[in-house]
Formats: sequence, C-alpha cells, structure tokens
Amino acid sequence: MKIKVLITGGLGFIFSHVTEYFVSKGYDVVVIDNETVGSHPEIIDGSFTYFKDDVFSKESYDFIVKHNPDYIIHAAAISDVDFSIQNPNETIYKNNQSIVNVFEAARKCSNLKKLVYISTDEVYGECEYRKQETDIIFPKNPYACSKAFGSLLRITYDNTYPELKDKTAETRFCNVFGERQDDRKIMSAIKESILNDKIIPIHNGGKGSREYIYIGNIPEAVELVMLKGNRVYNITLNDSYTVTELIDKVQQVTSKKVNTVESQRSGMDLKYQMDNSRILELGWKPKFTFEEGIKKYYEII
Repeated sequence: MKIKVLITGGLGFIFSHVTEYFVSKGYDVVVIDNETVGSHPEIIDGSFTYFKDDVFSKESYDFIVKHNPDYIIHAAAISDVDFSIQNPNETIYKNNQSIVNVFEAARKCSNLKKLVYISTDEVYGECEYRKQETDIIFPKNPYACSKAFGSLLRITYDNTYPELKDKTAETRFCNVFGERQDDRKIMSAIKESILNDKIIPIHNGGKGSREYIYIGNIPEAVELVMLKGNRVYNITLNDSYTVTELIDKVQQVTSKKVNTVESQRSGMDLKYQMDNSRILELGWKPKFTFEEGIKKYYEII
C-alpha cells in the first residue's frame, strides 16, 4: 500500500515541484490548493488527487480528515511580503486560520506519522549573525508574523496534544528561485527584465541581503525532513548576496543588462542569514550549487 502524503499549496511555485517529485517517487499524493496568483494548475494530470479550496475552510478540514494521510505538509500561505504590508488583516487572518485548521485536522488523522510545517527565514527578522534554529524569532512584517505564529503553534500542539506528540517538524527556507516562480520575486523579475527589457524596482538601494537556493534542491530536503526530521531545520546553501550583488552576478553569468529603478519598502529587514548545520547533519546533500542553479535557471548550460 502506498504511503499517502497530503500537501497544502501543492500547486504553488515551490510545492508544485515537490508534488511532482513525490509522485515520481511513488507516493500517493493528495493536494489542496486554491489556485490563486502563483499557482500552477497545469501540472494537474491525474497522477495525484486534487481538491480546489482554501485551506482555512471547513471543507478542507473535512477533506484532510477523510483522506487520513500518513504525512501532511502544510505549505499553503499568502507569501507575498508587499501584499502582506498592504493587506495585513487578510494575510494574517487567512494564514493563521489555515495553520490552525490543518493542525486541528491532523489531530484527527489516525494514520498520521508526521506533520511538516513550512516556514521561512523571515521569522528571524534582522540577522546580525547566522541564525540557528534555537535562536529567538523576531518577525518584522505581517507575512513573517503569520509564519512565526505557525512556528509557535507547532511547538504548542506538539507539547499539548498527545495525537501530535513527537509528530511534527518544520522547515525554514531561504529565498528559493527557479522555474515557475512568478515575477513578483527578485530572481524571476531579473529574468523578466533580461527577456523583455523590463525595468524592475530595487528596494532600499539594493542593500537587502538574502541567501538563495535553487528549486532543484528543495524536494529532497522536504522528503528528508518528512521521513527523519523531528524539529526545526534551516534550508539554505549559505550563499548570501545583496540585491545589487545578485544583479551583478546574473549580469556576469548571462552577459545581459538588467534595468532597474529605485524603490522603497517600509519595514524591510536588511539581512537574513541562517546556519544550515542541522539539516546537513540530518543527511541532506544539495544537488545544485548556487552557480549551477543560476546557470540552469537562466538556461546557460
């Protein structure tokens, strides 16, 4: 009998790749997605069970309980920072309610072996040094705050409810880039600028520093945490660039010009950086270096 994995947000940029990977590995994959901006319903091909709905709905709760999966991966979220700044009420309400809904449904799943909550490096806030998973979280924008809520709720449910005791884990991704990413994100915006000569906004003088990882590294990391993880894991290659440095890097690799314009983002953290020792100790071996990912994404190889 196949192992059943239920993925919320399984049509999104990152998790559409995870969905396809899990299908290719022979899992019985079930996906819940509402097909909002950034979703990829074109991957729906009958190879996995699909339910179109918002994860915070009663119908999604009933759907999860009915399917009684072996593993749940909760990735669905409103993840656009600019949108969250403009619409904090909607972002926080929907993200937080979705997290509670999934965790409550998980308590009712008698087959459940693990619930994996997908979070972000943004929960750490400004990073003066490489953050470890045990460091305090200090989110500084509405999106990050909603994800930090899930981080705390995971601990709460693992501690409070016997049904989830020692059955939860969490990932915190750095900036993921790759195929299917929409152009609200910096890497895809740069690609769009190169391909169509578009001008892209550069927030706060391009001084914001982030770590980047190619999408091809993500599915196996998620599977590893799902099967063997029992706590929080930072997922990063520790390749850190300011936006200005990143654009210079891409221009070097592609020999193409990126057109930019100055922009301002309120409440923006200048630097995110994480320590990845724990996921490496778990046995993770990235398939692509940053350079290889850049070349693959920009079709240089």
